[in-house]
Amino acid sequence: MVFQNIPILRAAGSCGIQYDRNVSGAEVRAQCPFCNDSRKRLYLNTERDVFHCHRCKKSGNSITLYAEINGISNAAAYRELAEQAACDCPPLPFSQKDLCRKKSENIIKPLAERSQIYSDMLQMLELLPKHRLNLQNRGLDMSAIKRNGYRSVPKKYGRLYSKTMYLLSGKYDLSCVPGFYRKNGRWHMAAMDGFFIPVRDAEGQIQGLQIRLDNGGDQKYKWFSSNGYPEGTKCSAFLHVVNGKTGKKTYITEGALKADTAFSLMGRDVCLIALPGVGSMKGLDSLLQKLNISELTEAFDMDKDTNPAVQMSVQRFYELMKETGVAVRSLKWNPAYKGIDDRLLAGKRQEGLAA
Repeated sequence: MVFQNIPILRAAGSCGIQYDRNVSGAEVRAQCPFCNDSRKRLYLNTERDVFHCHRCKKSGNSITLYAEINGISNAAAYRELAEQAACDCPPLPFSQKDLCRKKSENIIKPLAERSQIYSDMLQMLELLPKHRLNLQNRGLDMSAIKRNGYRSVPKKYGRLYSKTMYLLSGKYDLSCVPGFYRKNGRWHMAAMDGFFIPVRDAEGQIQGLQIRLDNGGDQKYKWFSSNGYPEGTKCSAFLHVVNGKTGKKTYITEGALKADTAFSLMGRDVCLIALPGVGSMKGLDSLLQKLNISELTEAFDMDKDTNPAVQMSVQRFYELMKETGVAVRSLKWNPAYKGIDDRLLAGKRQEGLAA
């Protein structure tokens, strides 16, 4: 069977990879997500739809790029990219190898159990002063910080880490919960320096956790996932809902922390939906139907006017909204402020100065 190629720039854009726009020829330079190279030594070949990093030597095609960054199989990557692109790619059958792998994969624990485990874990942890300051500088007050449940990731094998894992594993079966894995008979968490951001559904249940990295370079956020670890499980890219009540004016943006911050800064009773990334819309149509939303305000980052990959994703969003019958109003602001949270915070500071 012959499969339609997925453009390398489409795959890169769906992964949030930043690349140069005005480049002659077939090669496009980008920041490598694998080695966090800041000198753009990752080359995307738009003729052959392949990539190669001249620093870490990572290479592959559109499918393997998306698969490795998202921690999924090549078959799953092909399907997701084809779905996002709506390019009528023929379905990719499961090979025998894929079927064997699928049988061995852990099925993620039900939402109610995950939410309870994550909630209890966060209650055991603390929020370090540097992370509290980071959140306050974004415009979140202490009541919002407490309400949203942010906590610092404990230091690997430190006192708090060991105590938390001892208590959690004694109370719950942590198998099939993203972020946890068993090694040498003991349960561990995939810890890294940063703070946890609970990603919630319309009812406020914690679907999964993101980590805002302290030293992530270009990759500032990672999902709390144990994919590839012994008895570990991957974490899906969940939609995030703030104040998910029907009948509220609804805004849609990208990023859970951005939505939390925007809600706190708006100072009014609205609903916010955050995509994991501007190109990740899986489940959005069903969520809008569940919340009975017939119109919303699109508030994606202002690079939607300059970044071709983002522009393609935004176009797919509008096409999806048209198919689902949801009316959309586009919200724009001074591009000096990238996100809606940045713009709202600047406005709040200006009001403070005026007062």
